[in-house]
Amino acid sequence: MRRRDLLVVGGFMAVAIAIPPILRRQKPDFEFVELAGMPGFRRLERGSISAAPDLFAGLRTPEEVAADGRLTDNLCGSVFPDAPPAGKLPVAVFSDYYCPYCAVLDKRLADLEEEGAPIAVRFHELPLLGDRSRWAAQVALAAGLQGDHPTIHLDMMQRVLKPGVAGIRDVATRHGLDVEILTSDASSERMLQQIEDALALGRALGIPGTPGTFVGRTLMIGALPEDDLRRLIDLEMETPLPECLRGR
Repeated sequence: MRRRDLLVVGGFMAVAIAIPPILRRQKPDFEFVELAGMPGFRRLERGSISAAPDLFAGLRTPEEVAADGRLTDNLCGSVFPDAPPAGKLPVAVFSDYYCPYCAVLDKRLADLEEEGAPIAVRFHELPLLGDRSRWAAQVALAAGLQGDHPTIHLDMMQRVLKPGVAGIRDVATRHGLDVEILTSDASSERMLQQIEDALALGRALGIPGTPGTFVGRTLMIGALPEDDLRRLIDLEMETPLPECLRGR
């Protein structure tokens, strides 16, 4: 075989070898499925989550969870209790303080909102990873009674909460809160009930691990890369909101 022919064959082989990586780098289309119990909403599972081994055990239907008195049958209103500002896409994040993917996604969304992305972000506590997670969520919710919950949530998400009174004192000092009130509120029956309500809502929505995020009408399970997240936001901005979110 002549040298020229060898070069041509070699070129074809190089292209053939390069094609699969190129195809892998192309962004696949999102694949959605209908979200049970929430007409007009859908589900996307694409990212990484933090989950305990038995989180799928005992999942109940929305009707069963609502019947136990801890959750209304209005799942849309539970996820989005407030109407988004005009021109903003509502985003609701379900996070656990010991979920590393949550820390990344929460900050990513907060940064996008601060940069002017057309989103209105709300943070839900969903402590699925054990007692430490539940206690951190109780402290955050209690702190939100005195201060701004989103700010406190984002701050706590980037730190490890010290155990006991030391952790409460740290949170109170950083956010100018009353330590004694925060200590009392964090252990109150009210906070315990809010945690149970949050877990009931997570079960009703079928969120198996954190983060779980509603981007408009899409429940995204896992933390998407920023490019995919921006794509999803753009896609949702082009789509009418479900009826339960319109005119509120």
